[in-house]
Amino acid sequence: MAKCWWASRGFHTSETAQYEFGDFRLDPVEHRLLRGDVSIPLAPKAFELLVALIANHGHLVTREMLMQTVWSDSFVEETNLTVNISLLRKALGNMPGGQPWIGTVPKRGYRFDGPVTVHPGQDGAAALRSLGTKADEIPLPVDTTETPLPPPALASVSSAPPFFANLLKWVIASVVVLAVVAGAWVALRVYASRRAAQLGSVRSLAVLPFDAPGAAGEDEYLGVGLTDAVITRLGRLSQLVVRPIGAVRNFGSAPDPVAIGKQLNVQAVLQGSIHRMGDRTRVAVHLRRVSDGGVLWSESFDEPSSTDFEIEDTISQRLAKALTLQLSPQEERQLATPETPSSEAHKFYTEGRYDWNKRTPEAVQTSIELFRQATAIDPKYAAAWSGMADAWILAGSYGNSFLAPSVAMPIAKDAAQKALALDPSSAEAHTSLAYIKLVYDWDFAGAENEFKSALALNPAYVNALHWYSHELIALGRISESHEESEMALGLDPTDVVVNEHMAWHHMMAREYERSIPQAEKAVEIDPNFVQAHRVLGLDLLYTGKGQLACAEFENGVELSHRDPVANAYLARCYALTHREPEARKILADLVQAAGERYISAAEIAAVFATLNDTPSALKWLDKACDEHSASLIYLNADRVWDPLRSNSRFLSDVRRVNLPVLADEGTPH
Repeated sequence: MAKCWWASRGFHTSETAQYEFGDFRLDPVEHRLLRGDVSIPLAPKAFELLVALIANHGHLVTREMLMQTVWSDSFVEETNLTVNISLLRKALGNMPGGQPWIGTVPKRGYRFDGPVTVHPGQDGAAALRSLGTKADEIPLPVDTTETPLPPPALASVSSAPPFFANLLKWVIASVVVLAVVAGAWVALRVYASRRAAQLGSVRSLAVLPFDAPGAAGEDEYLGVGLTDAVITRLGRLSQLVVRPIGAVRNFGSAPDPVAIGKQLNVQAVLQGSIHRMGDRTRVAVHLRRVSDGGVLWSESFDEPSSTDFEIEDTISQRLAKALTLQLSPQEERQLATPETPSSEAHKFYTEGRYDWNKRTPEAVQTSIELFRQATAIDPKYAAAWSGMADAWILAGSYGNSFLAPSVAMPIAKDAAQKALALDPSSAEAHTSLAYIKLVYDWDFAGAENEFKSALALNPAYVNALHWYSHELIALGRISESHEESEMALGLDPTDVVVNEHMAWHHMMAREYERSIPQAEKAVEIDPNFVQAHRVLGLDLLYTGKGQLACAEFENGVELSHRDPVANAYLARCYALTHREPEARKILADLVQAAGERYISAAEIAAVFATLNDTPSALKWLDKACDEHSASLIYLNADRVWDPLRSNSRFLSDVRRVNLPVLADEGTPH
């Protein structure tokens, strides 16, 4: 008998062995995972990973071994492994003690840590008996080969009296018709069964922006806004991994779903269109299989005066039913119950998310007002309070922020706490509060607890993975930061922010040879994204390519419309490339402007440090501590502070930010 794939690739397990762990039972031969009597659907590659890990339970299985085993027939990026491990963790949950079944061995691979009971392989009769089938009940094979009727039979028909001959012909014709009908019925049942099985195997999908022809003015947000809302709703289901809005936002209408699905590494793609005609709303959606473009499921409905959240509810519930998802009572409530009874509040919220996703100062200010209107209409609207928190966070800490942290962050914190009070299961609100605790409160333990709570609620929430990796870099936990960053990239491989963040991680870890190509990829995705040019510029600067680095920073200044932070980075580059007069000119302008508007004191301190003006650098660093500048959490990690590491005043600021003082002040971790 031919060996099964897991036996033929070096795993020490019987081909027919079964495994029990906790409430689960794994049957590799039948390709089935049960929790009690409930089947847990897994994507094929995720199932193969689970078999590989359980077959070696208690032992390290390296990333290389898993890649060679599960993807031996194709070349894929290693992020596919990380994403499928995330899928498994989401499907399995945690052990009774709270630890994940699958542990990570930093920089090496993974290990199945839970206790496993192995049931040795059985022969066929024993296996049937274990399933409750008696040996004498086993059906015998049926010979379905057609046997031609002997010629005499035909002769008897032709020689029979006319009445009986006609009757016999009618009987034969009826039998033939019945056989055809039965065959067609069986074929339909087989088709329906196969289609249901195909739908039931879908555990990762992307929701593409809904086409909203003719939408303008107030309805400009309609397509992307509805997409974002459906993604949020479906993303809360434990059995489904849904690509975030950032991964699909730029694909526009009428894209090639198969190509996009392959690019996003999902099994299926959901497309839809929404038409508003007077007081009626017509919606059509269809789910395509990425492997061949086949339509797995489609629905359309035409309702009078449908509100946006009624449309979301209809799409989410019908799709969940089509995918045969086994939903928990809480998940059923989340799908069936609107987050707000007010269609007007929901409309303001959806518009707010649409503007917030643009990430420009003007759009962020607009989103703040829209979220304010949503919460004014429905003060119990948790999602709107969470959106409000995210908007104020961007206002006070993101990129070219326009408000001091002392102004923006307390408002953001209040909004996040209101969201959590209304909905403790909101991964978004936990993430917002975590980030505020991290960059403003400098409460690293509290921030980590909130990040872990968010990821327990939604392991595929990209923003939580992204921001958590910032904390891990700040604390010197490089390998953990890499895993979180890689998982975020695997879930959202086309998003410019996530690609830029992966480059930033490598840059902060001083892995410039890995950072440069990643930063170049981010610039390729969006040539206008300032932060991508900034990371690439730092990579080039720190690898001795000063002229190219200055060109990147100069590009960033132009793209940001001469934003002060972009100018500060350009000044640092000039200072390190023998253009000190130009650096000091920019610095003088920054110091003067800081008296008129908010400019982070940490950015000015960094320029002084690059110019080796230690007293001025420490003066502005003290000021940055007073204002709780967000970038101070990287005092131990950022290379710009290397010249100050042995200074006692610098170490005092490190303690003030609640960071540990490094054993060797000259070598950041």
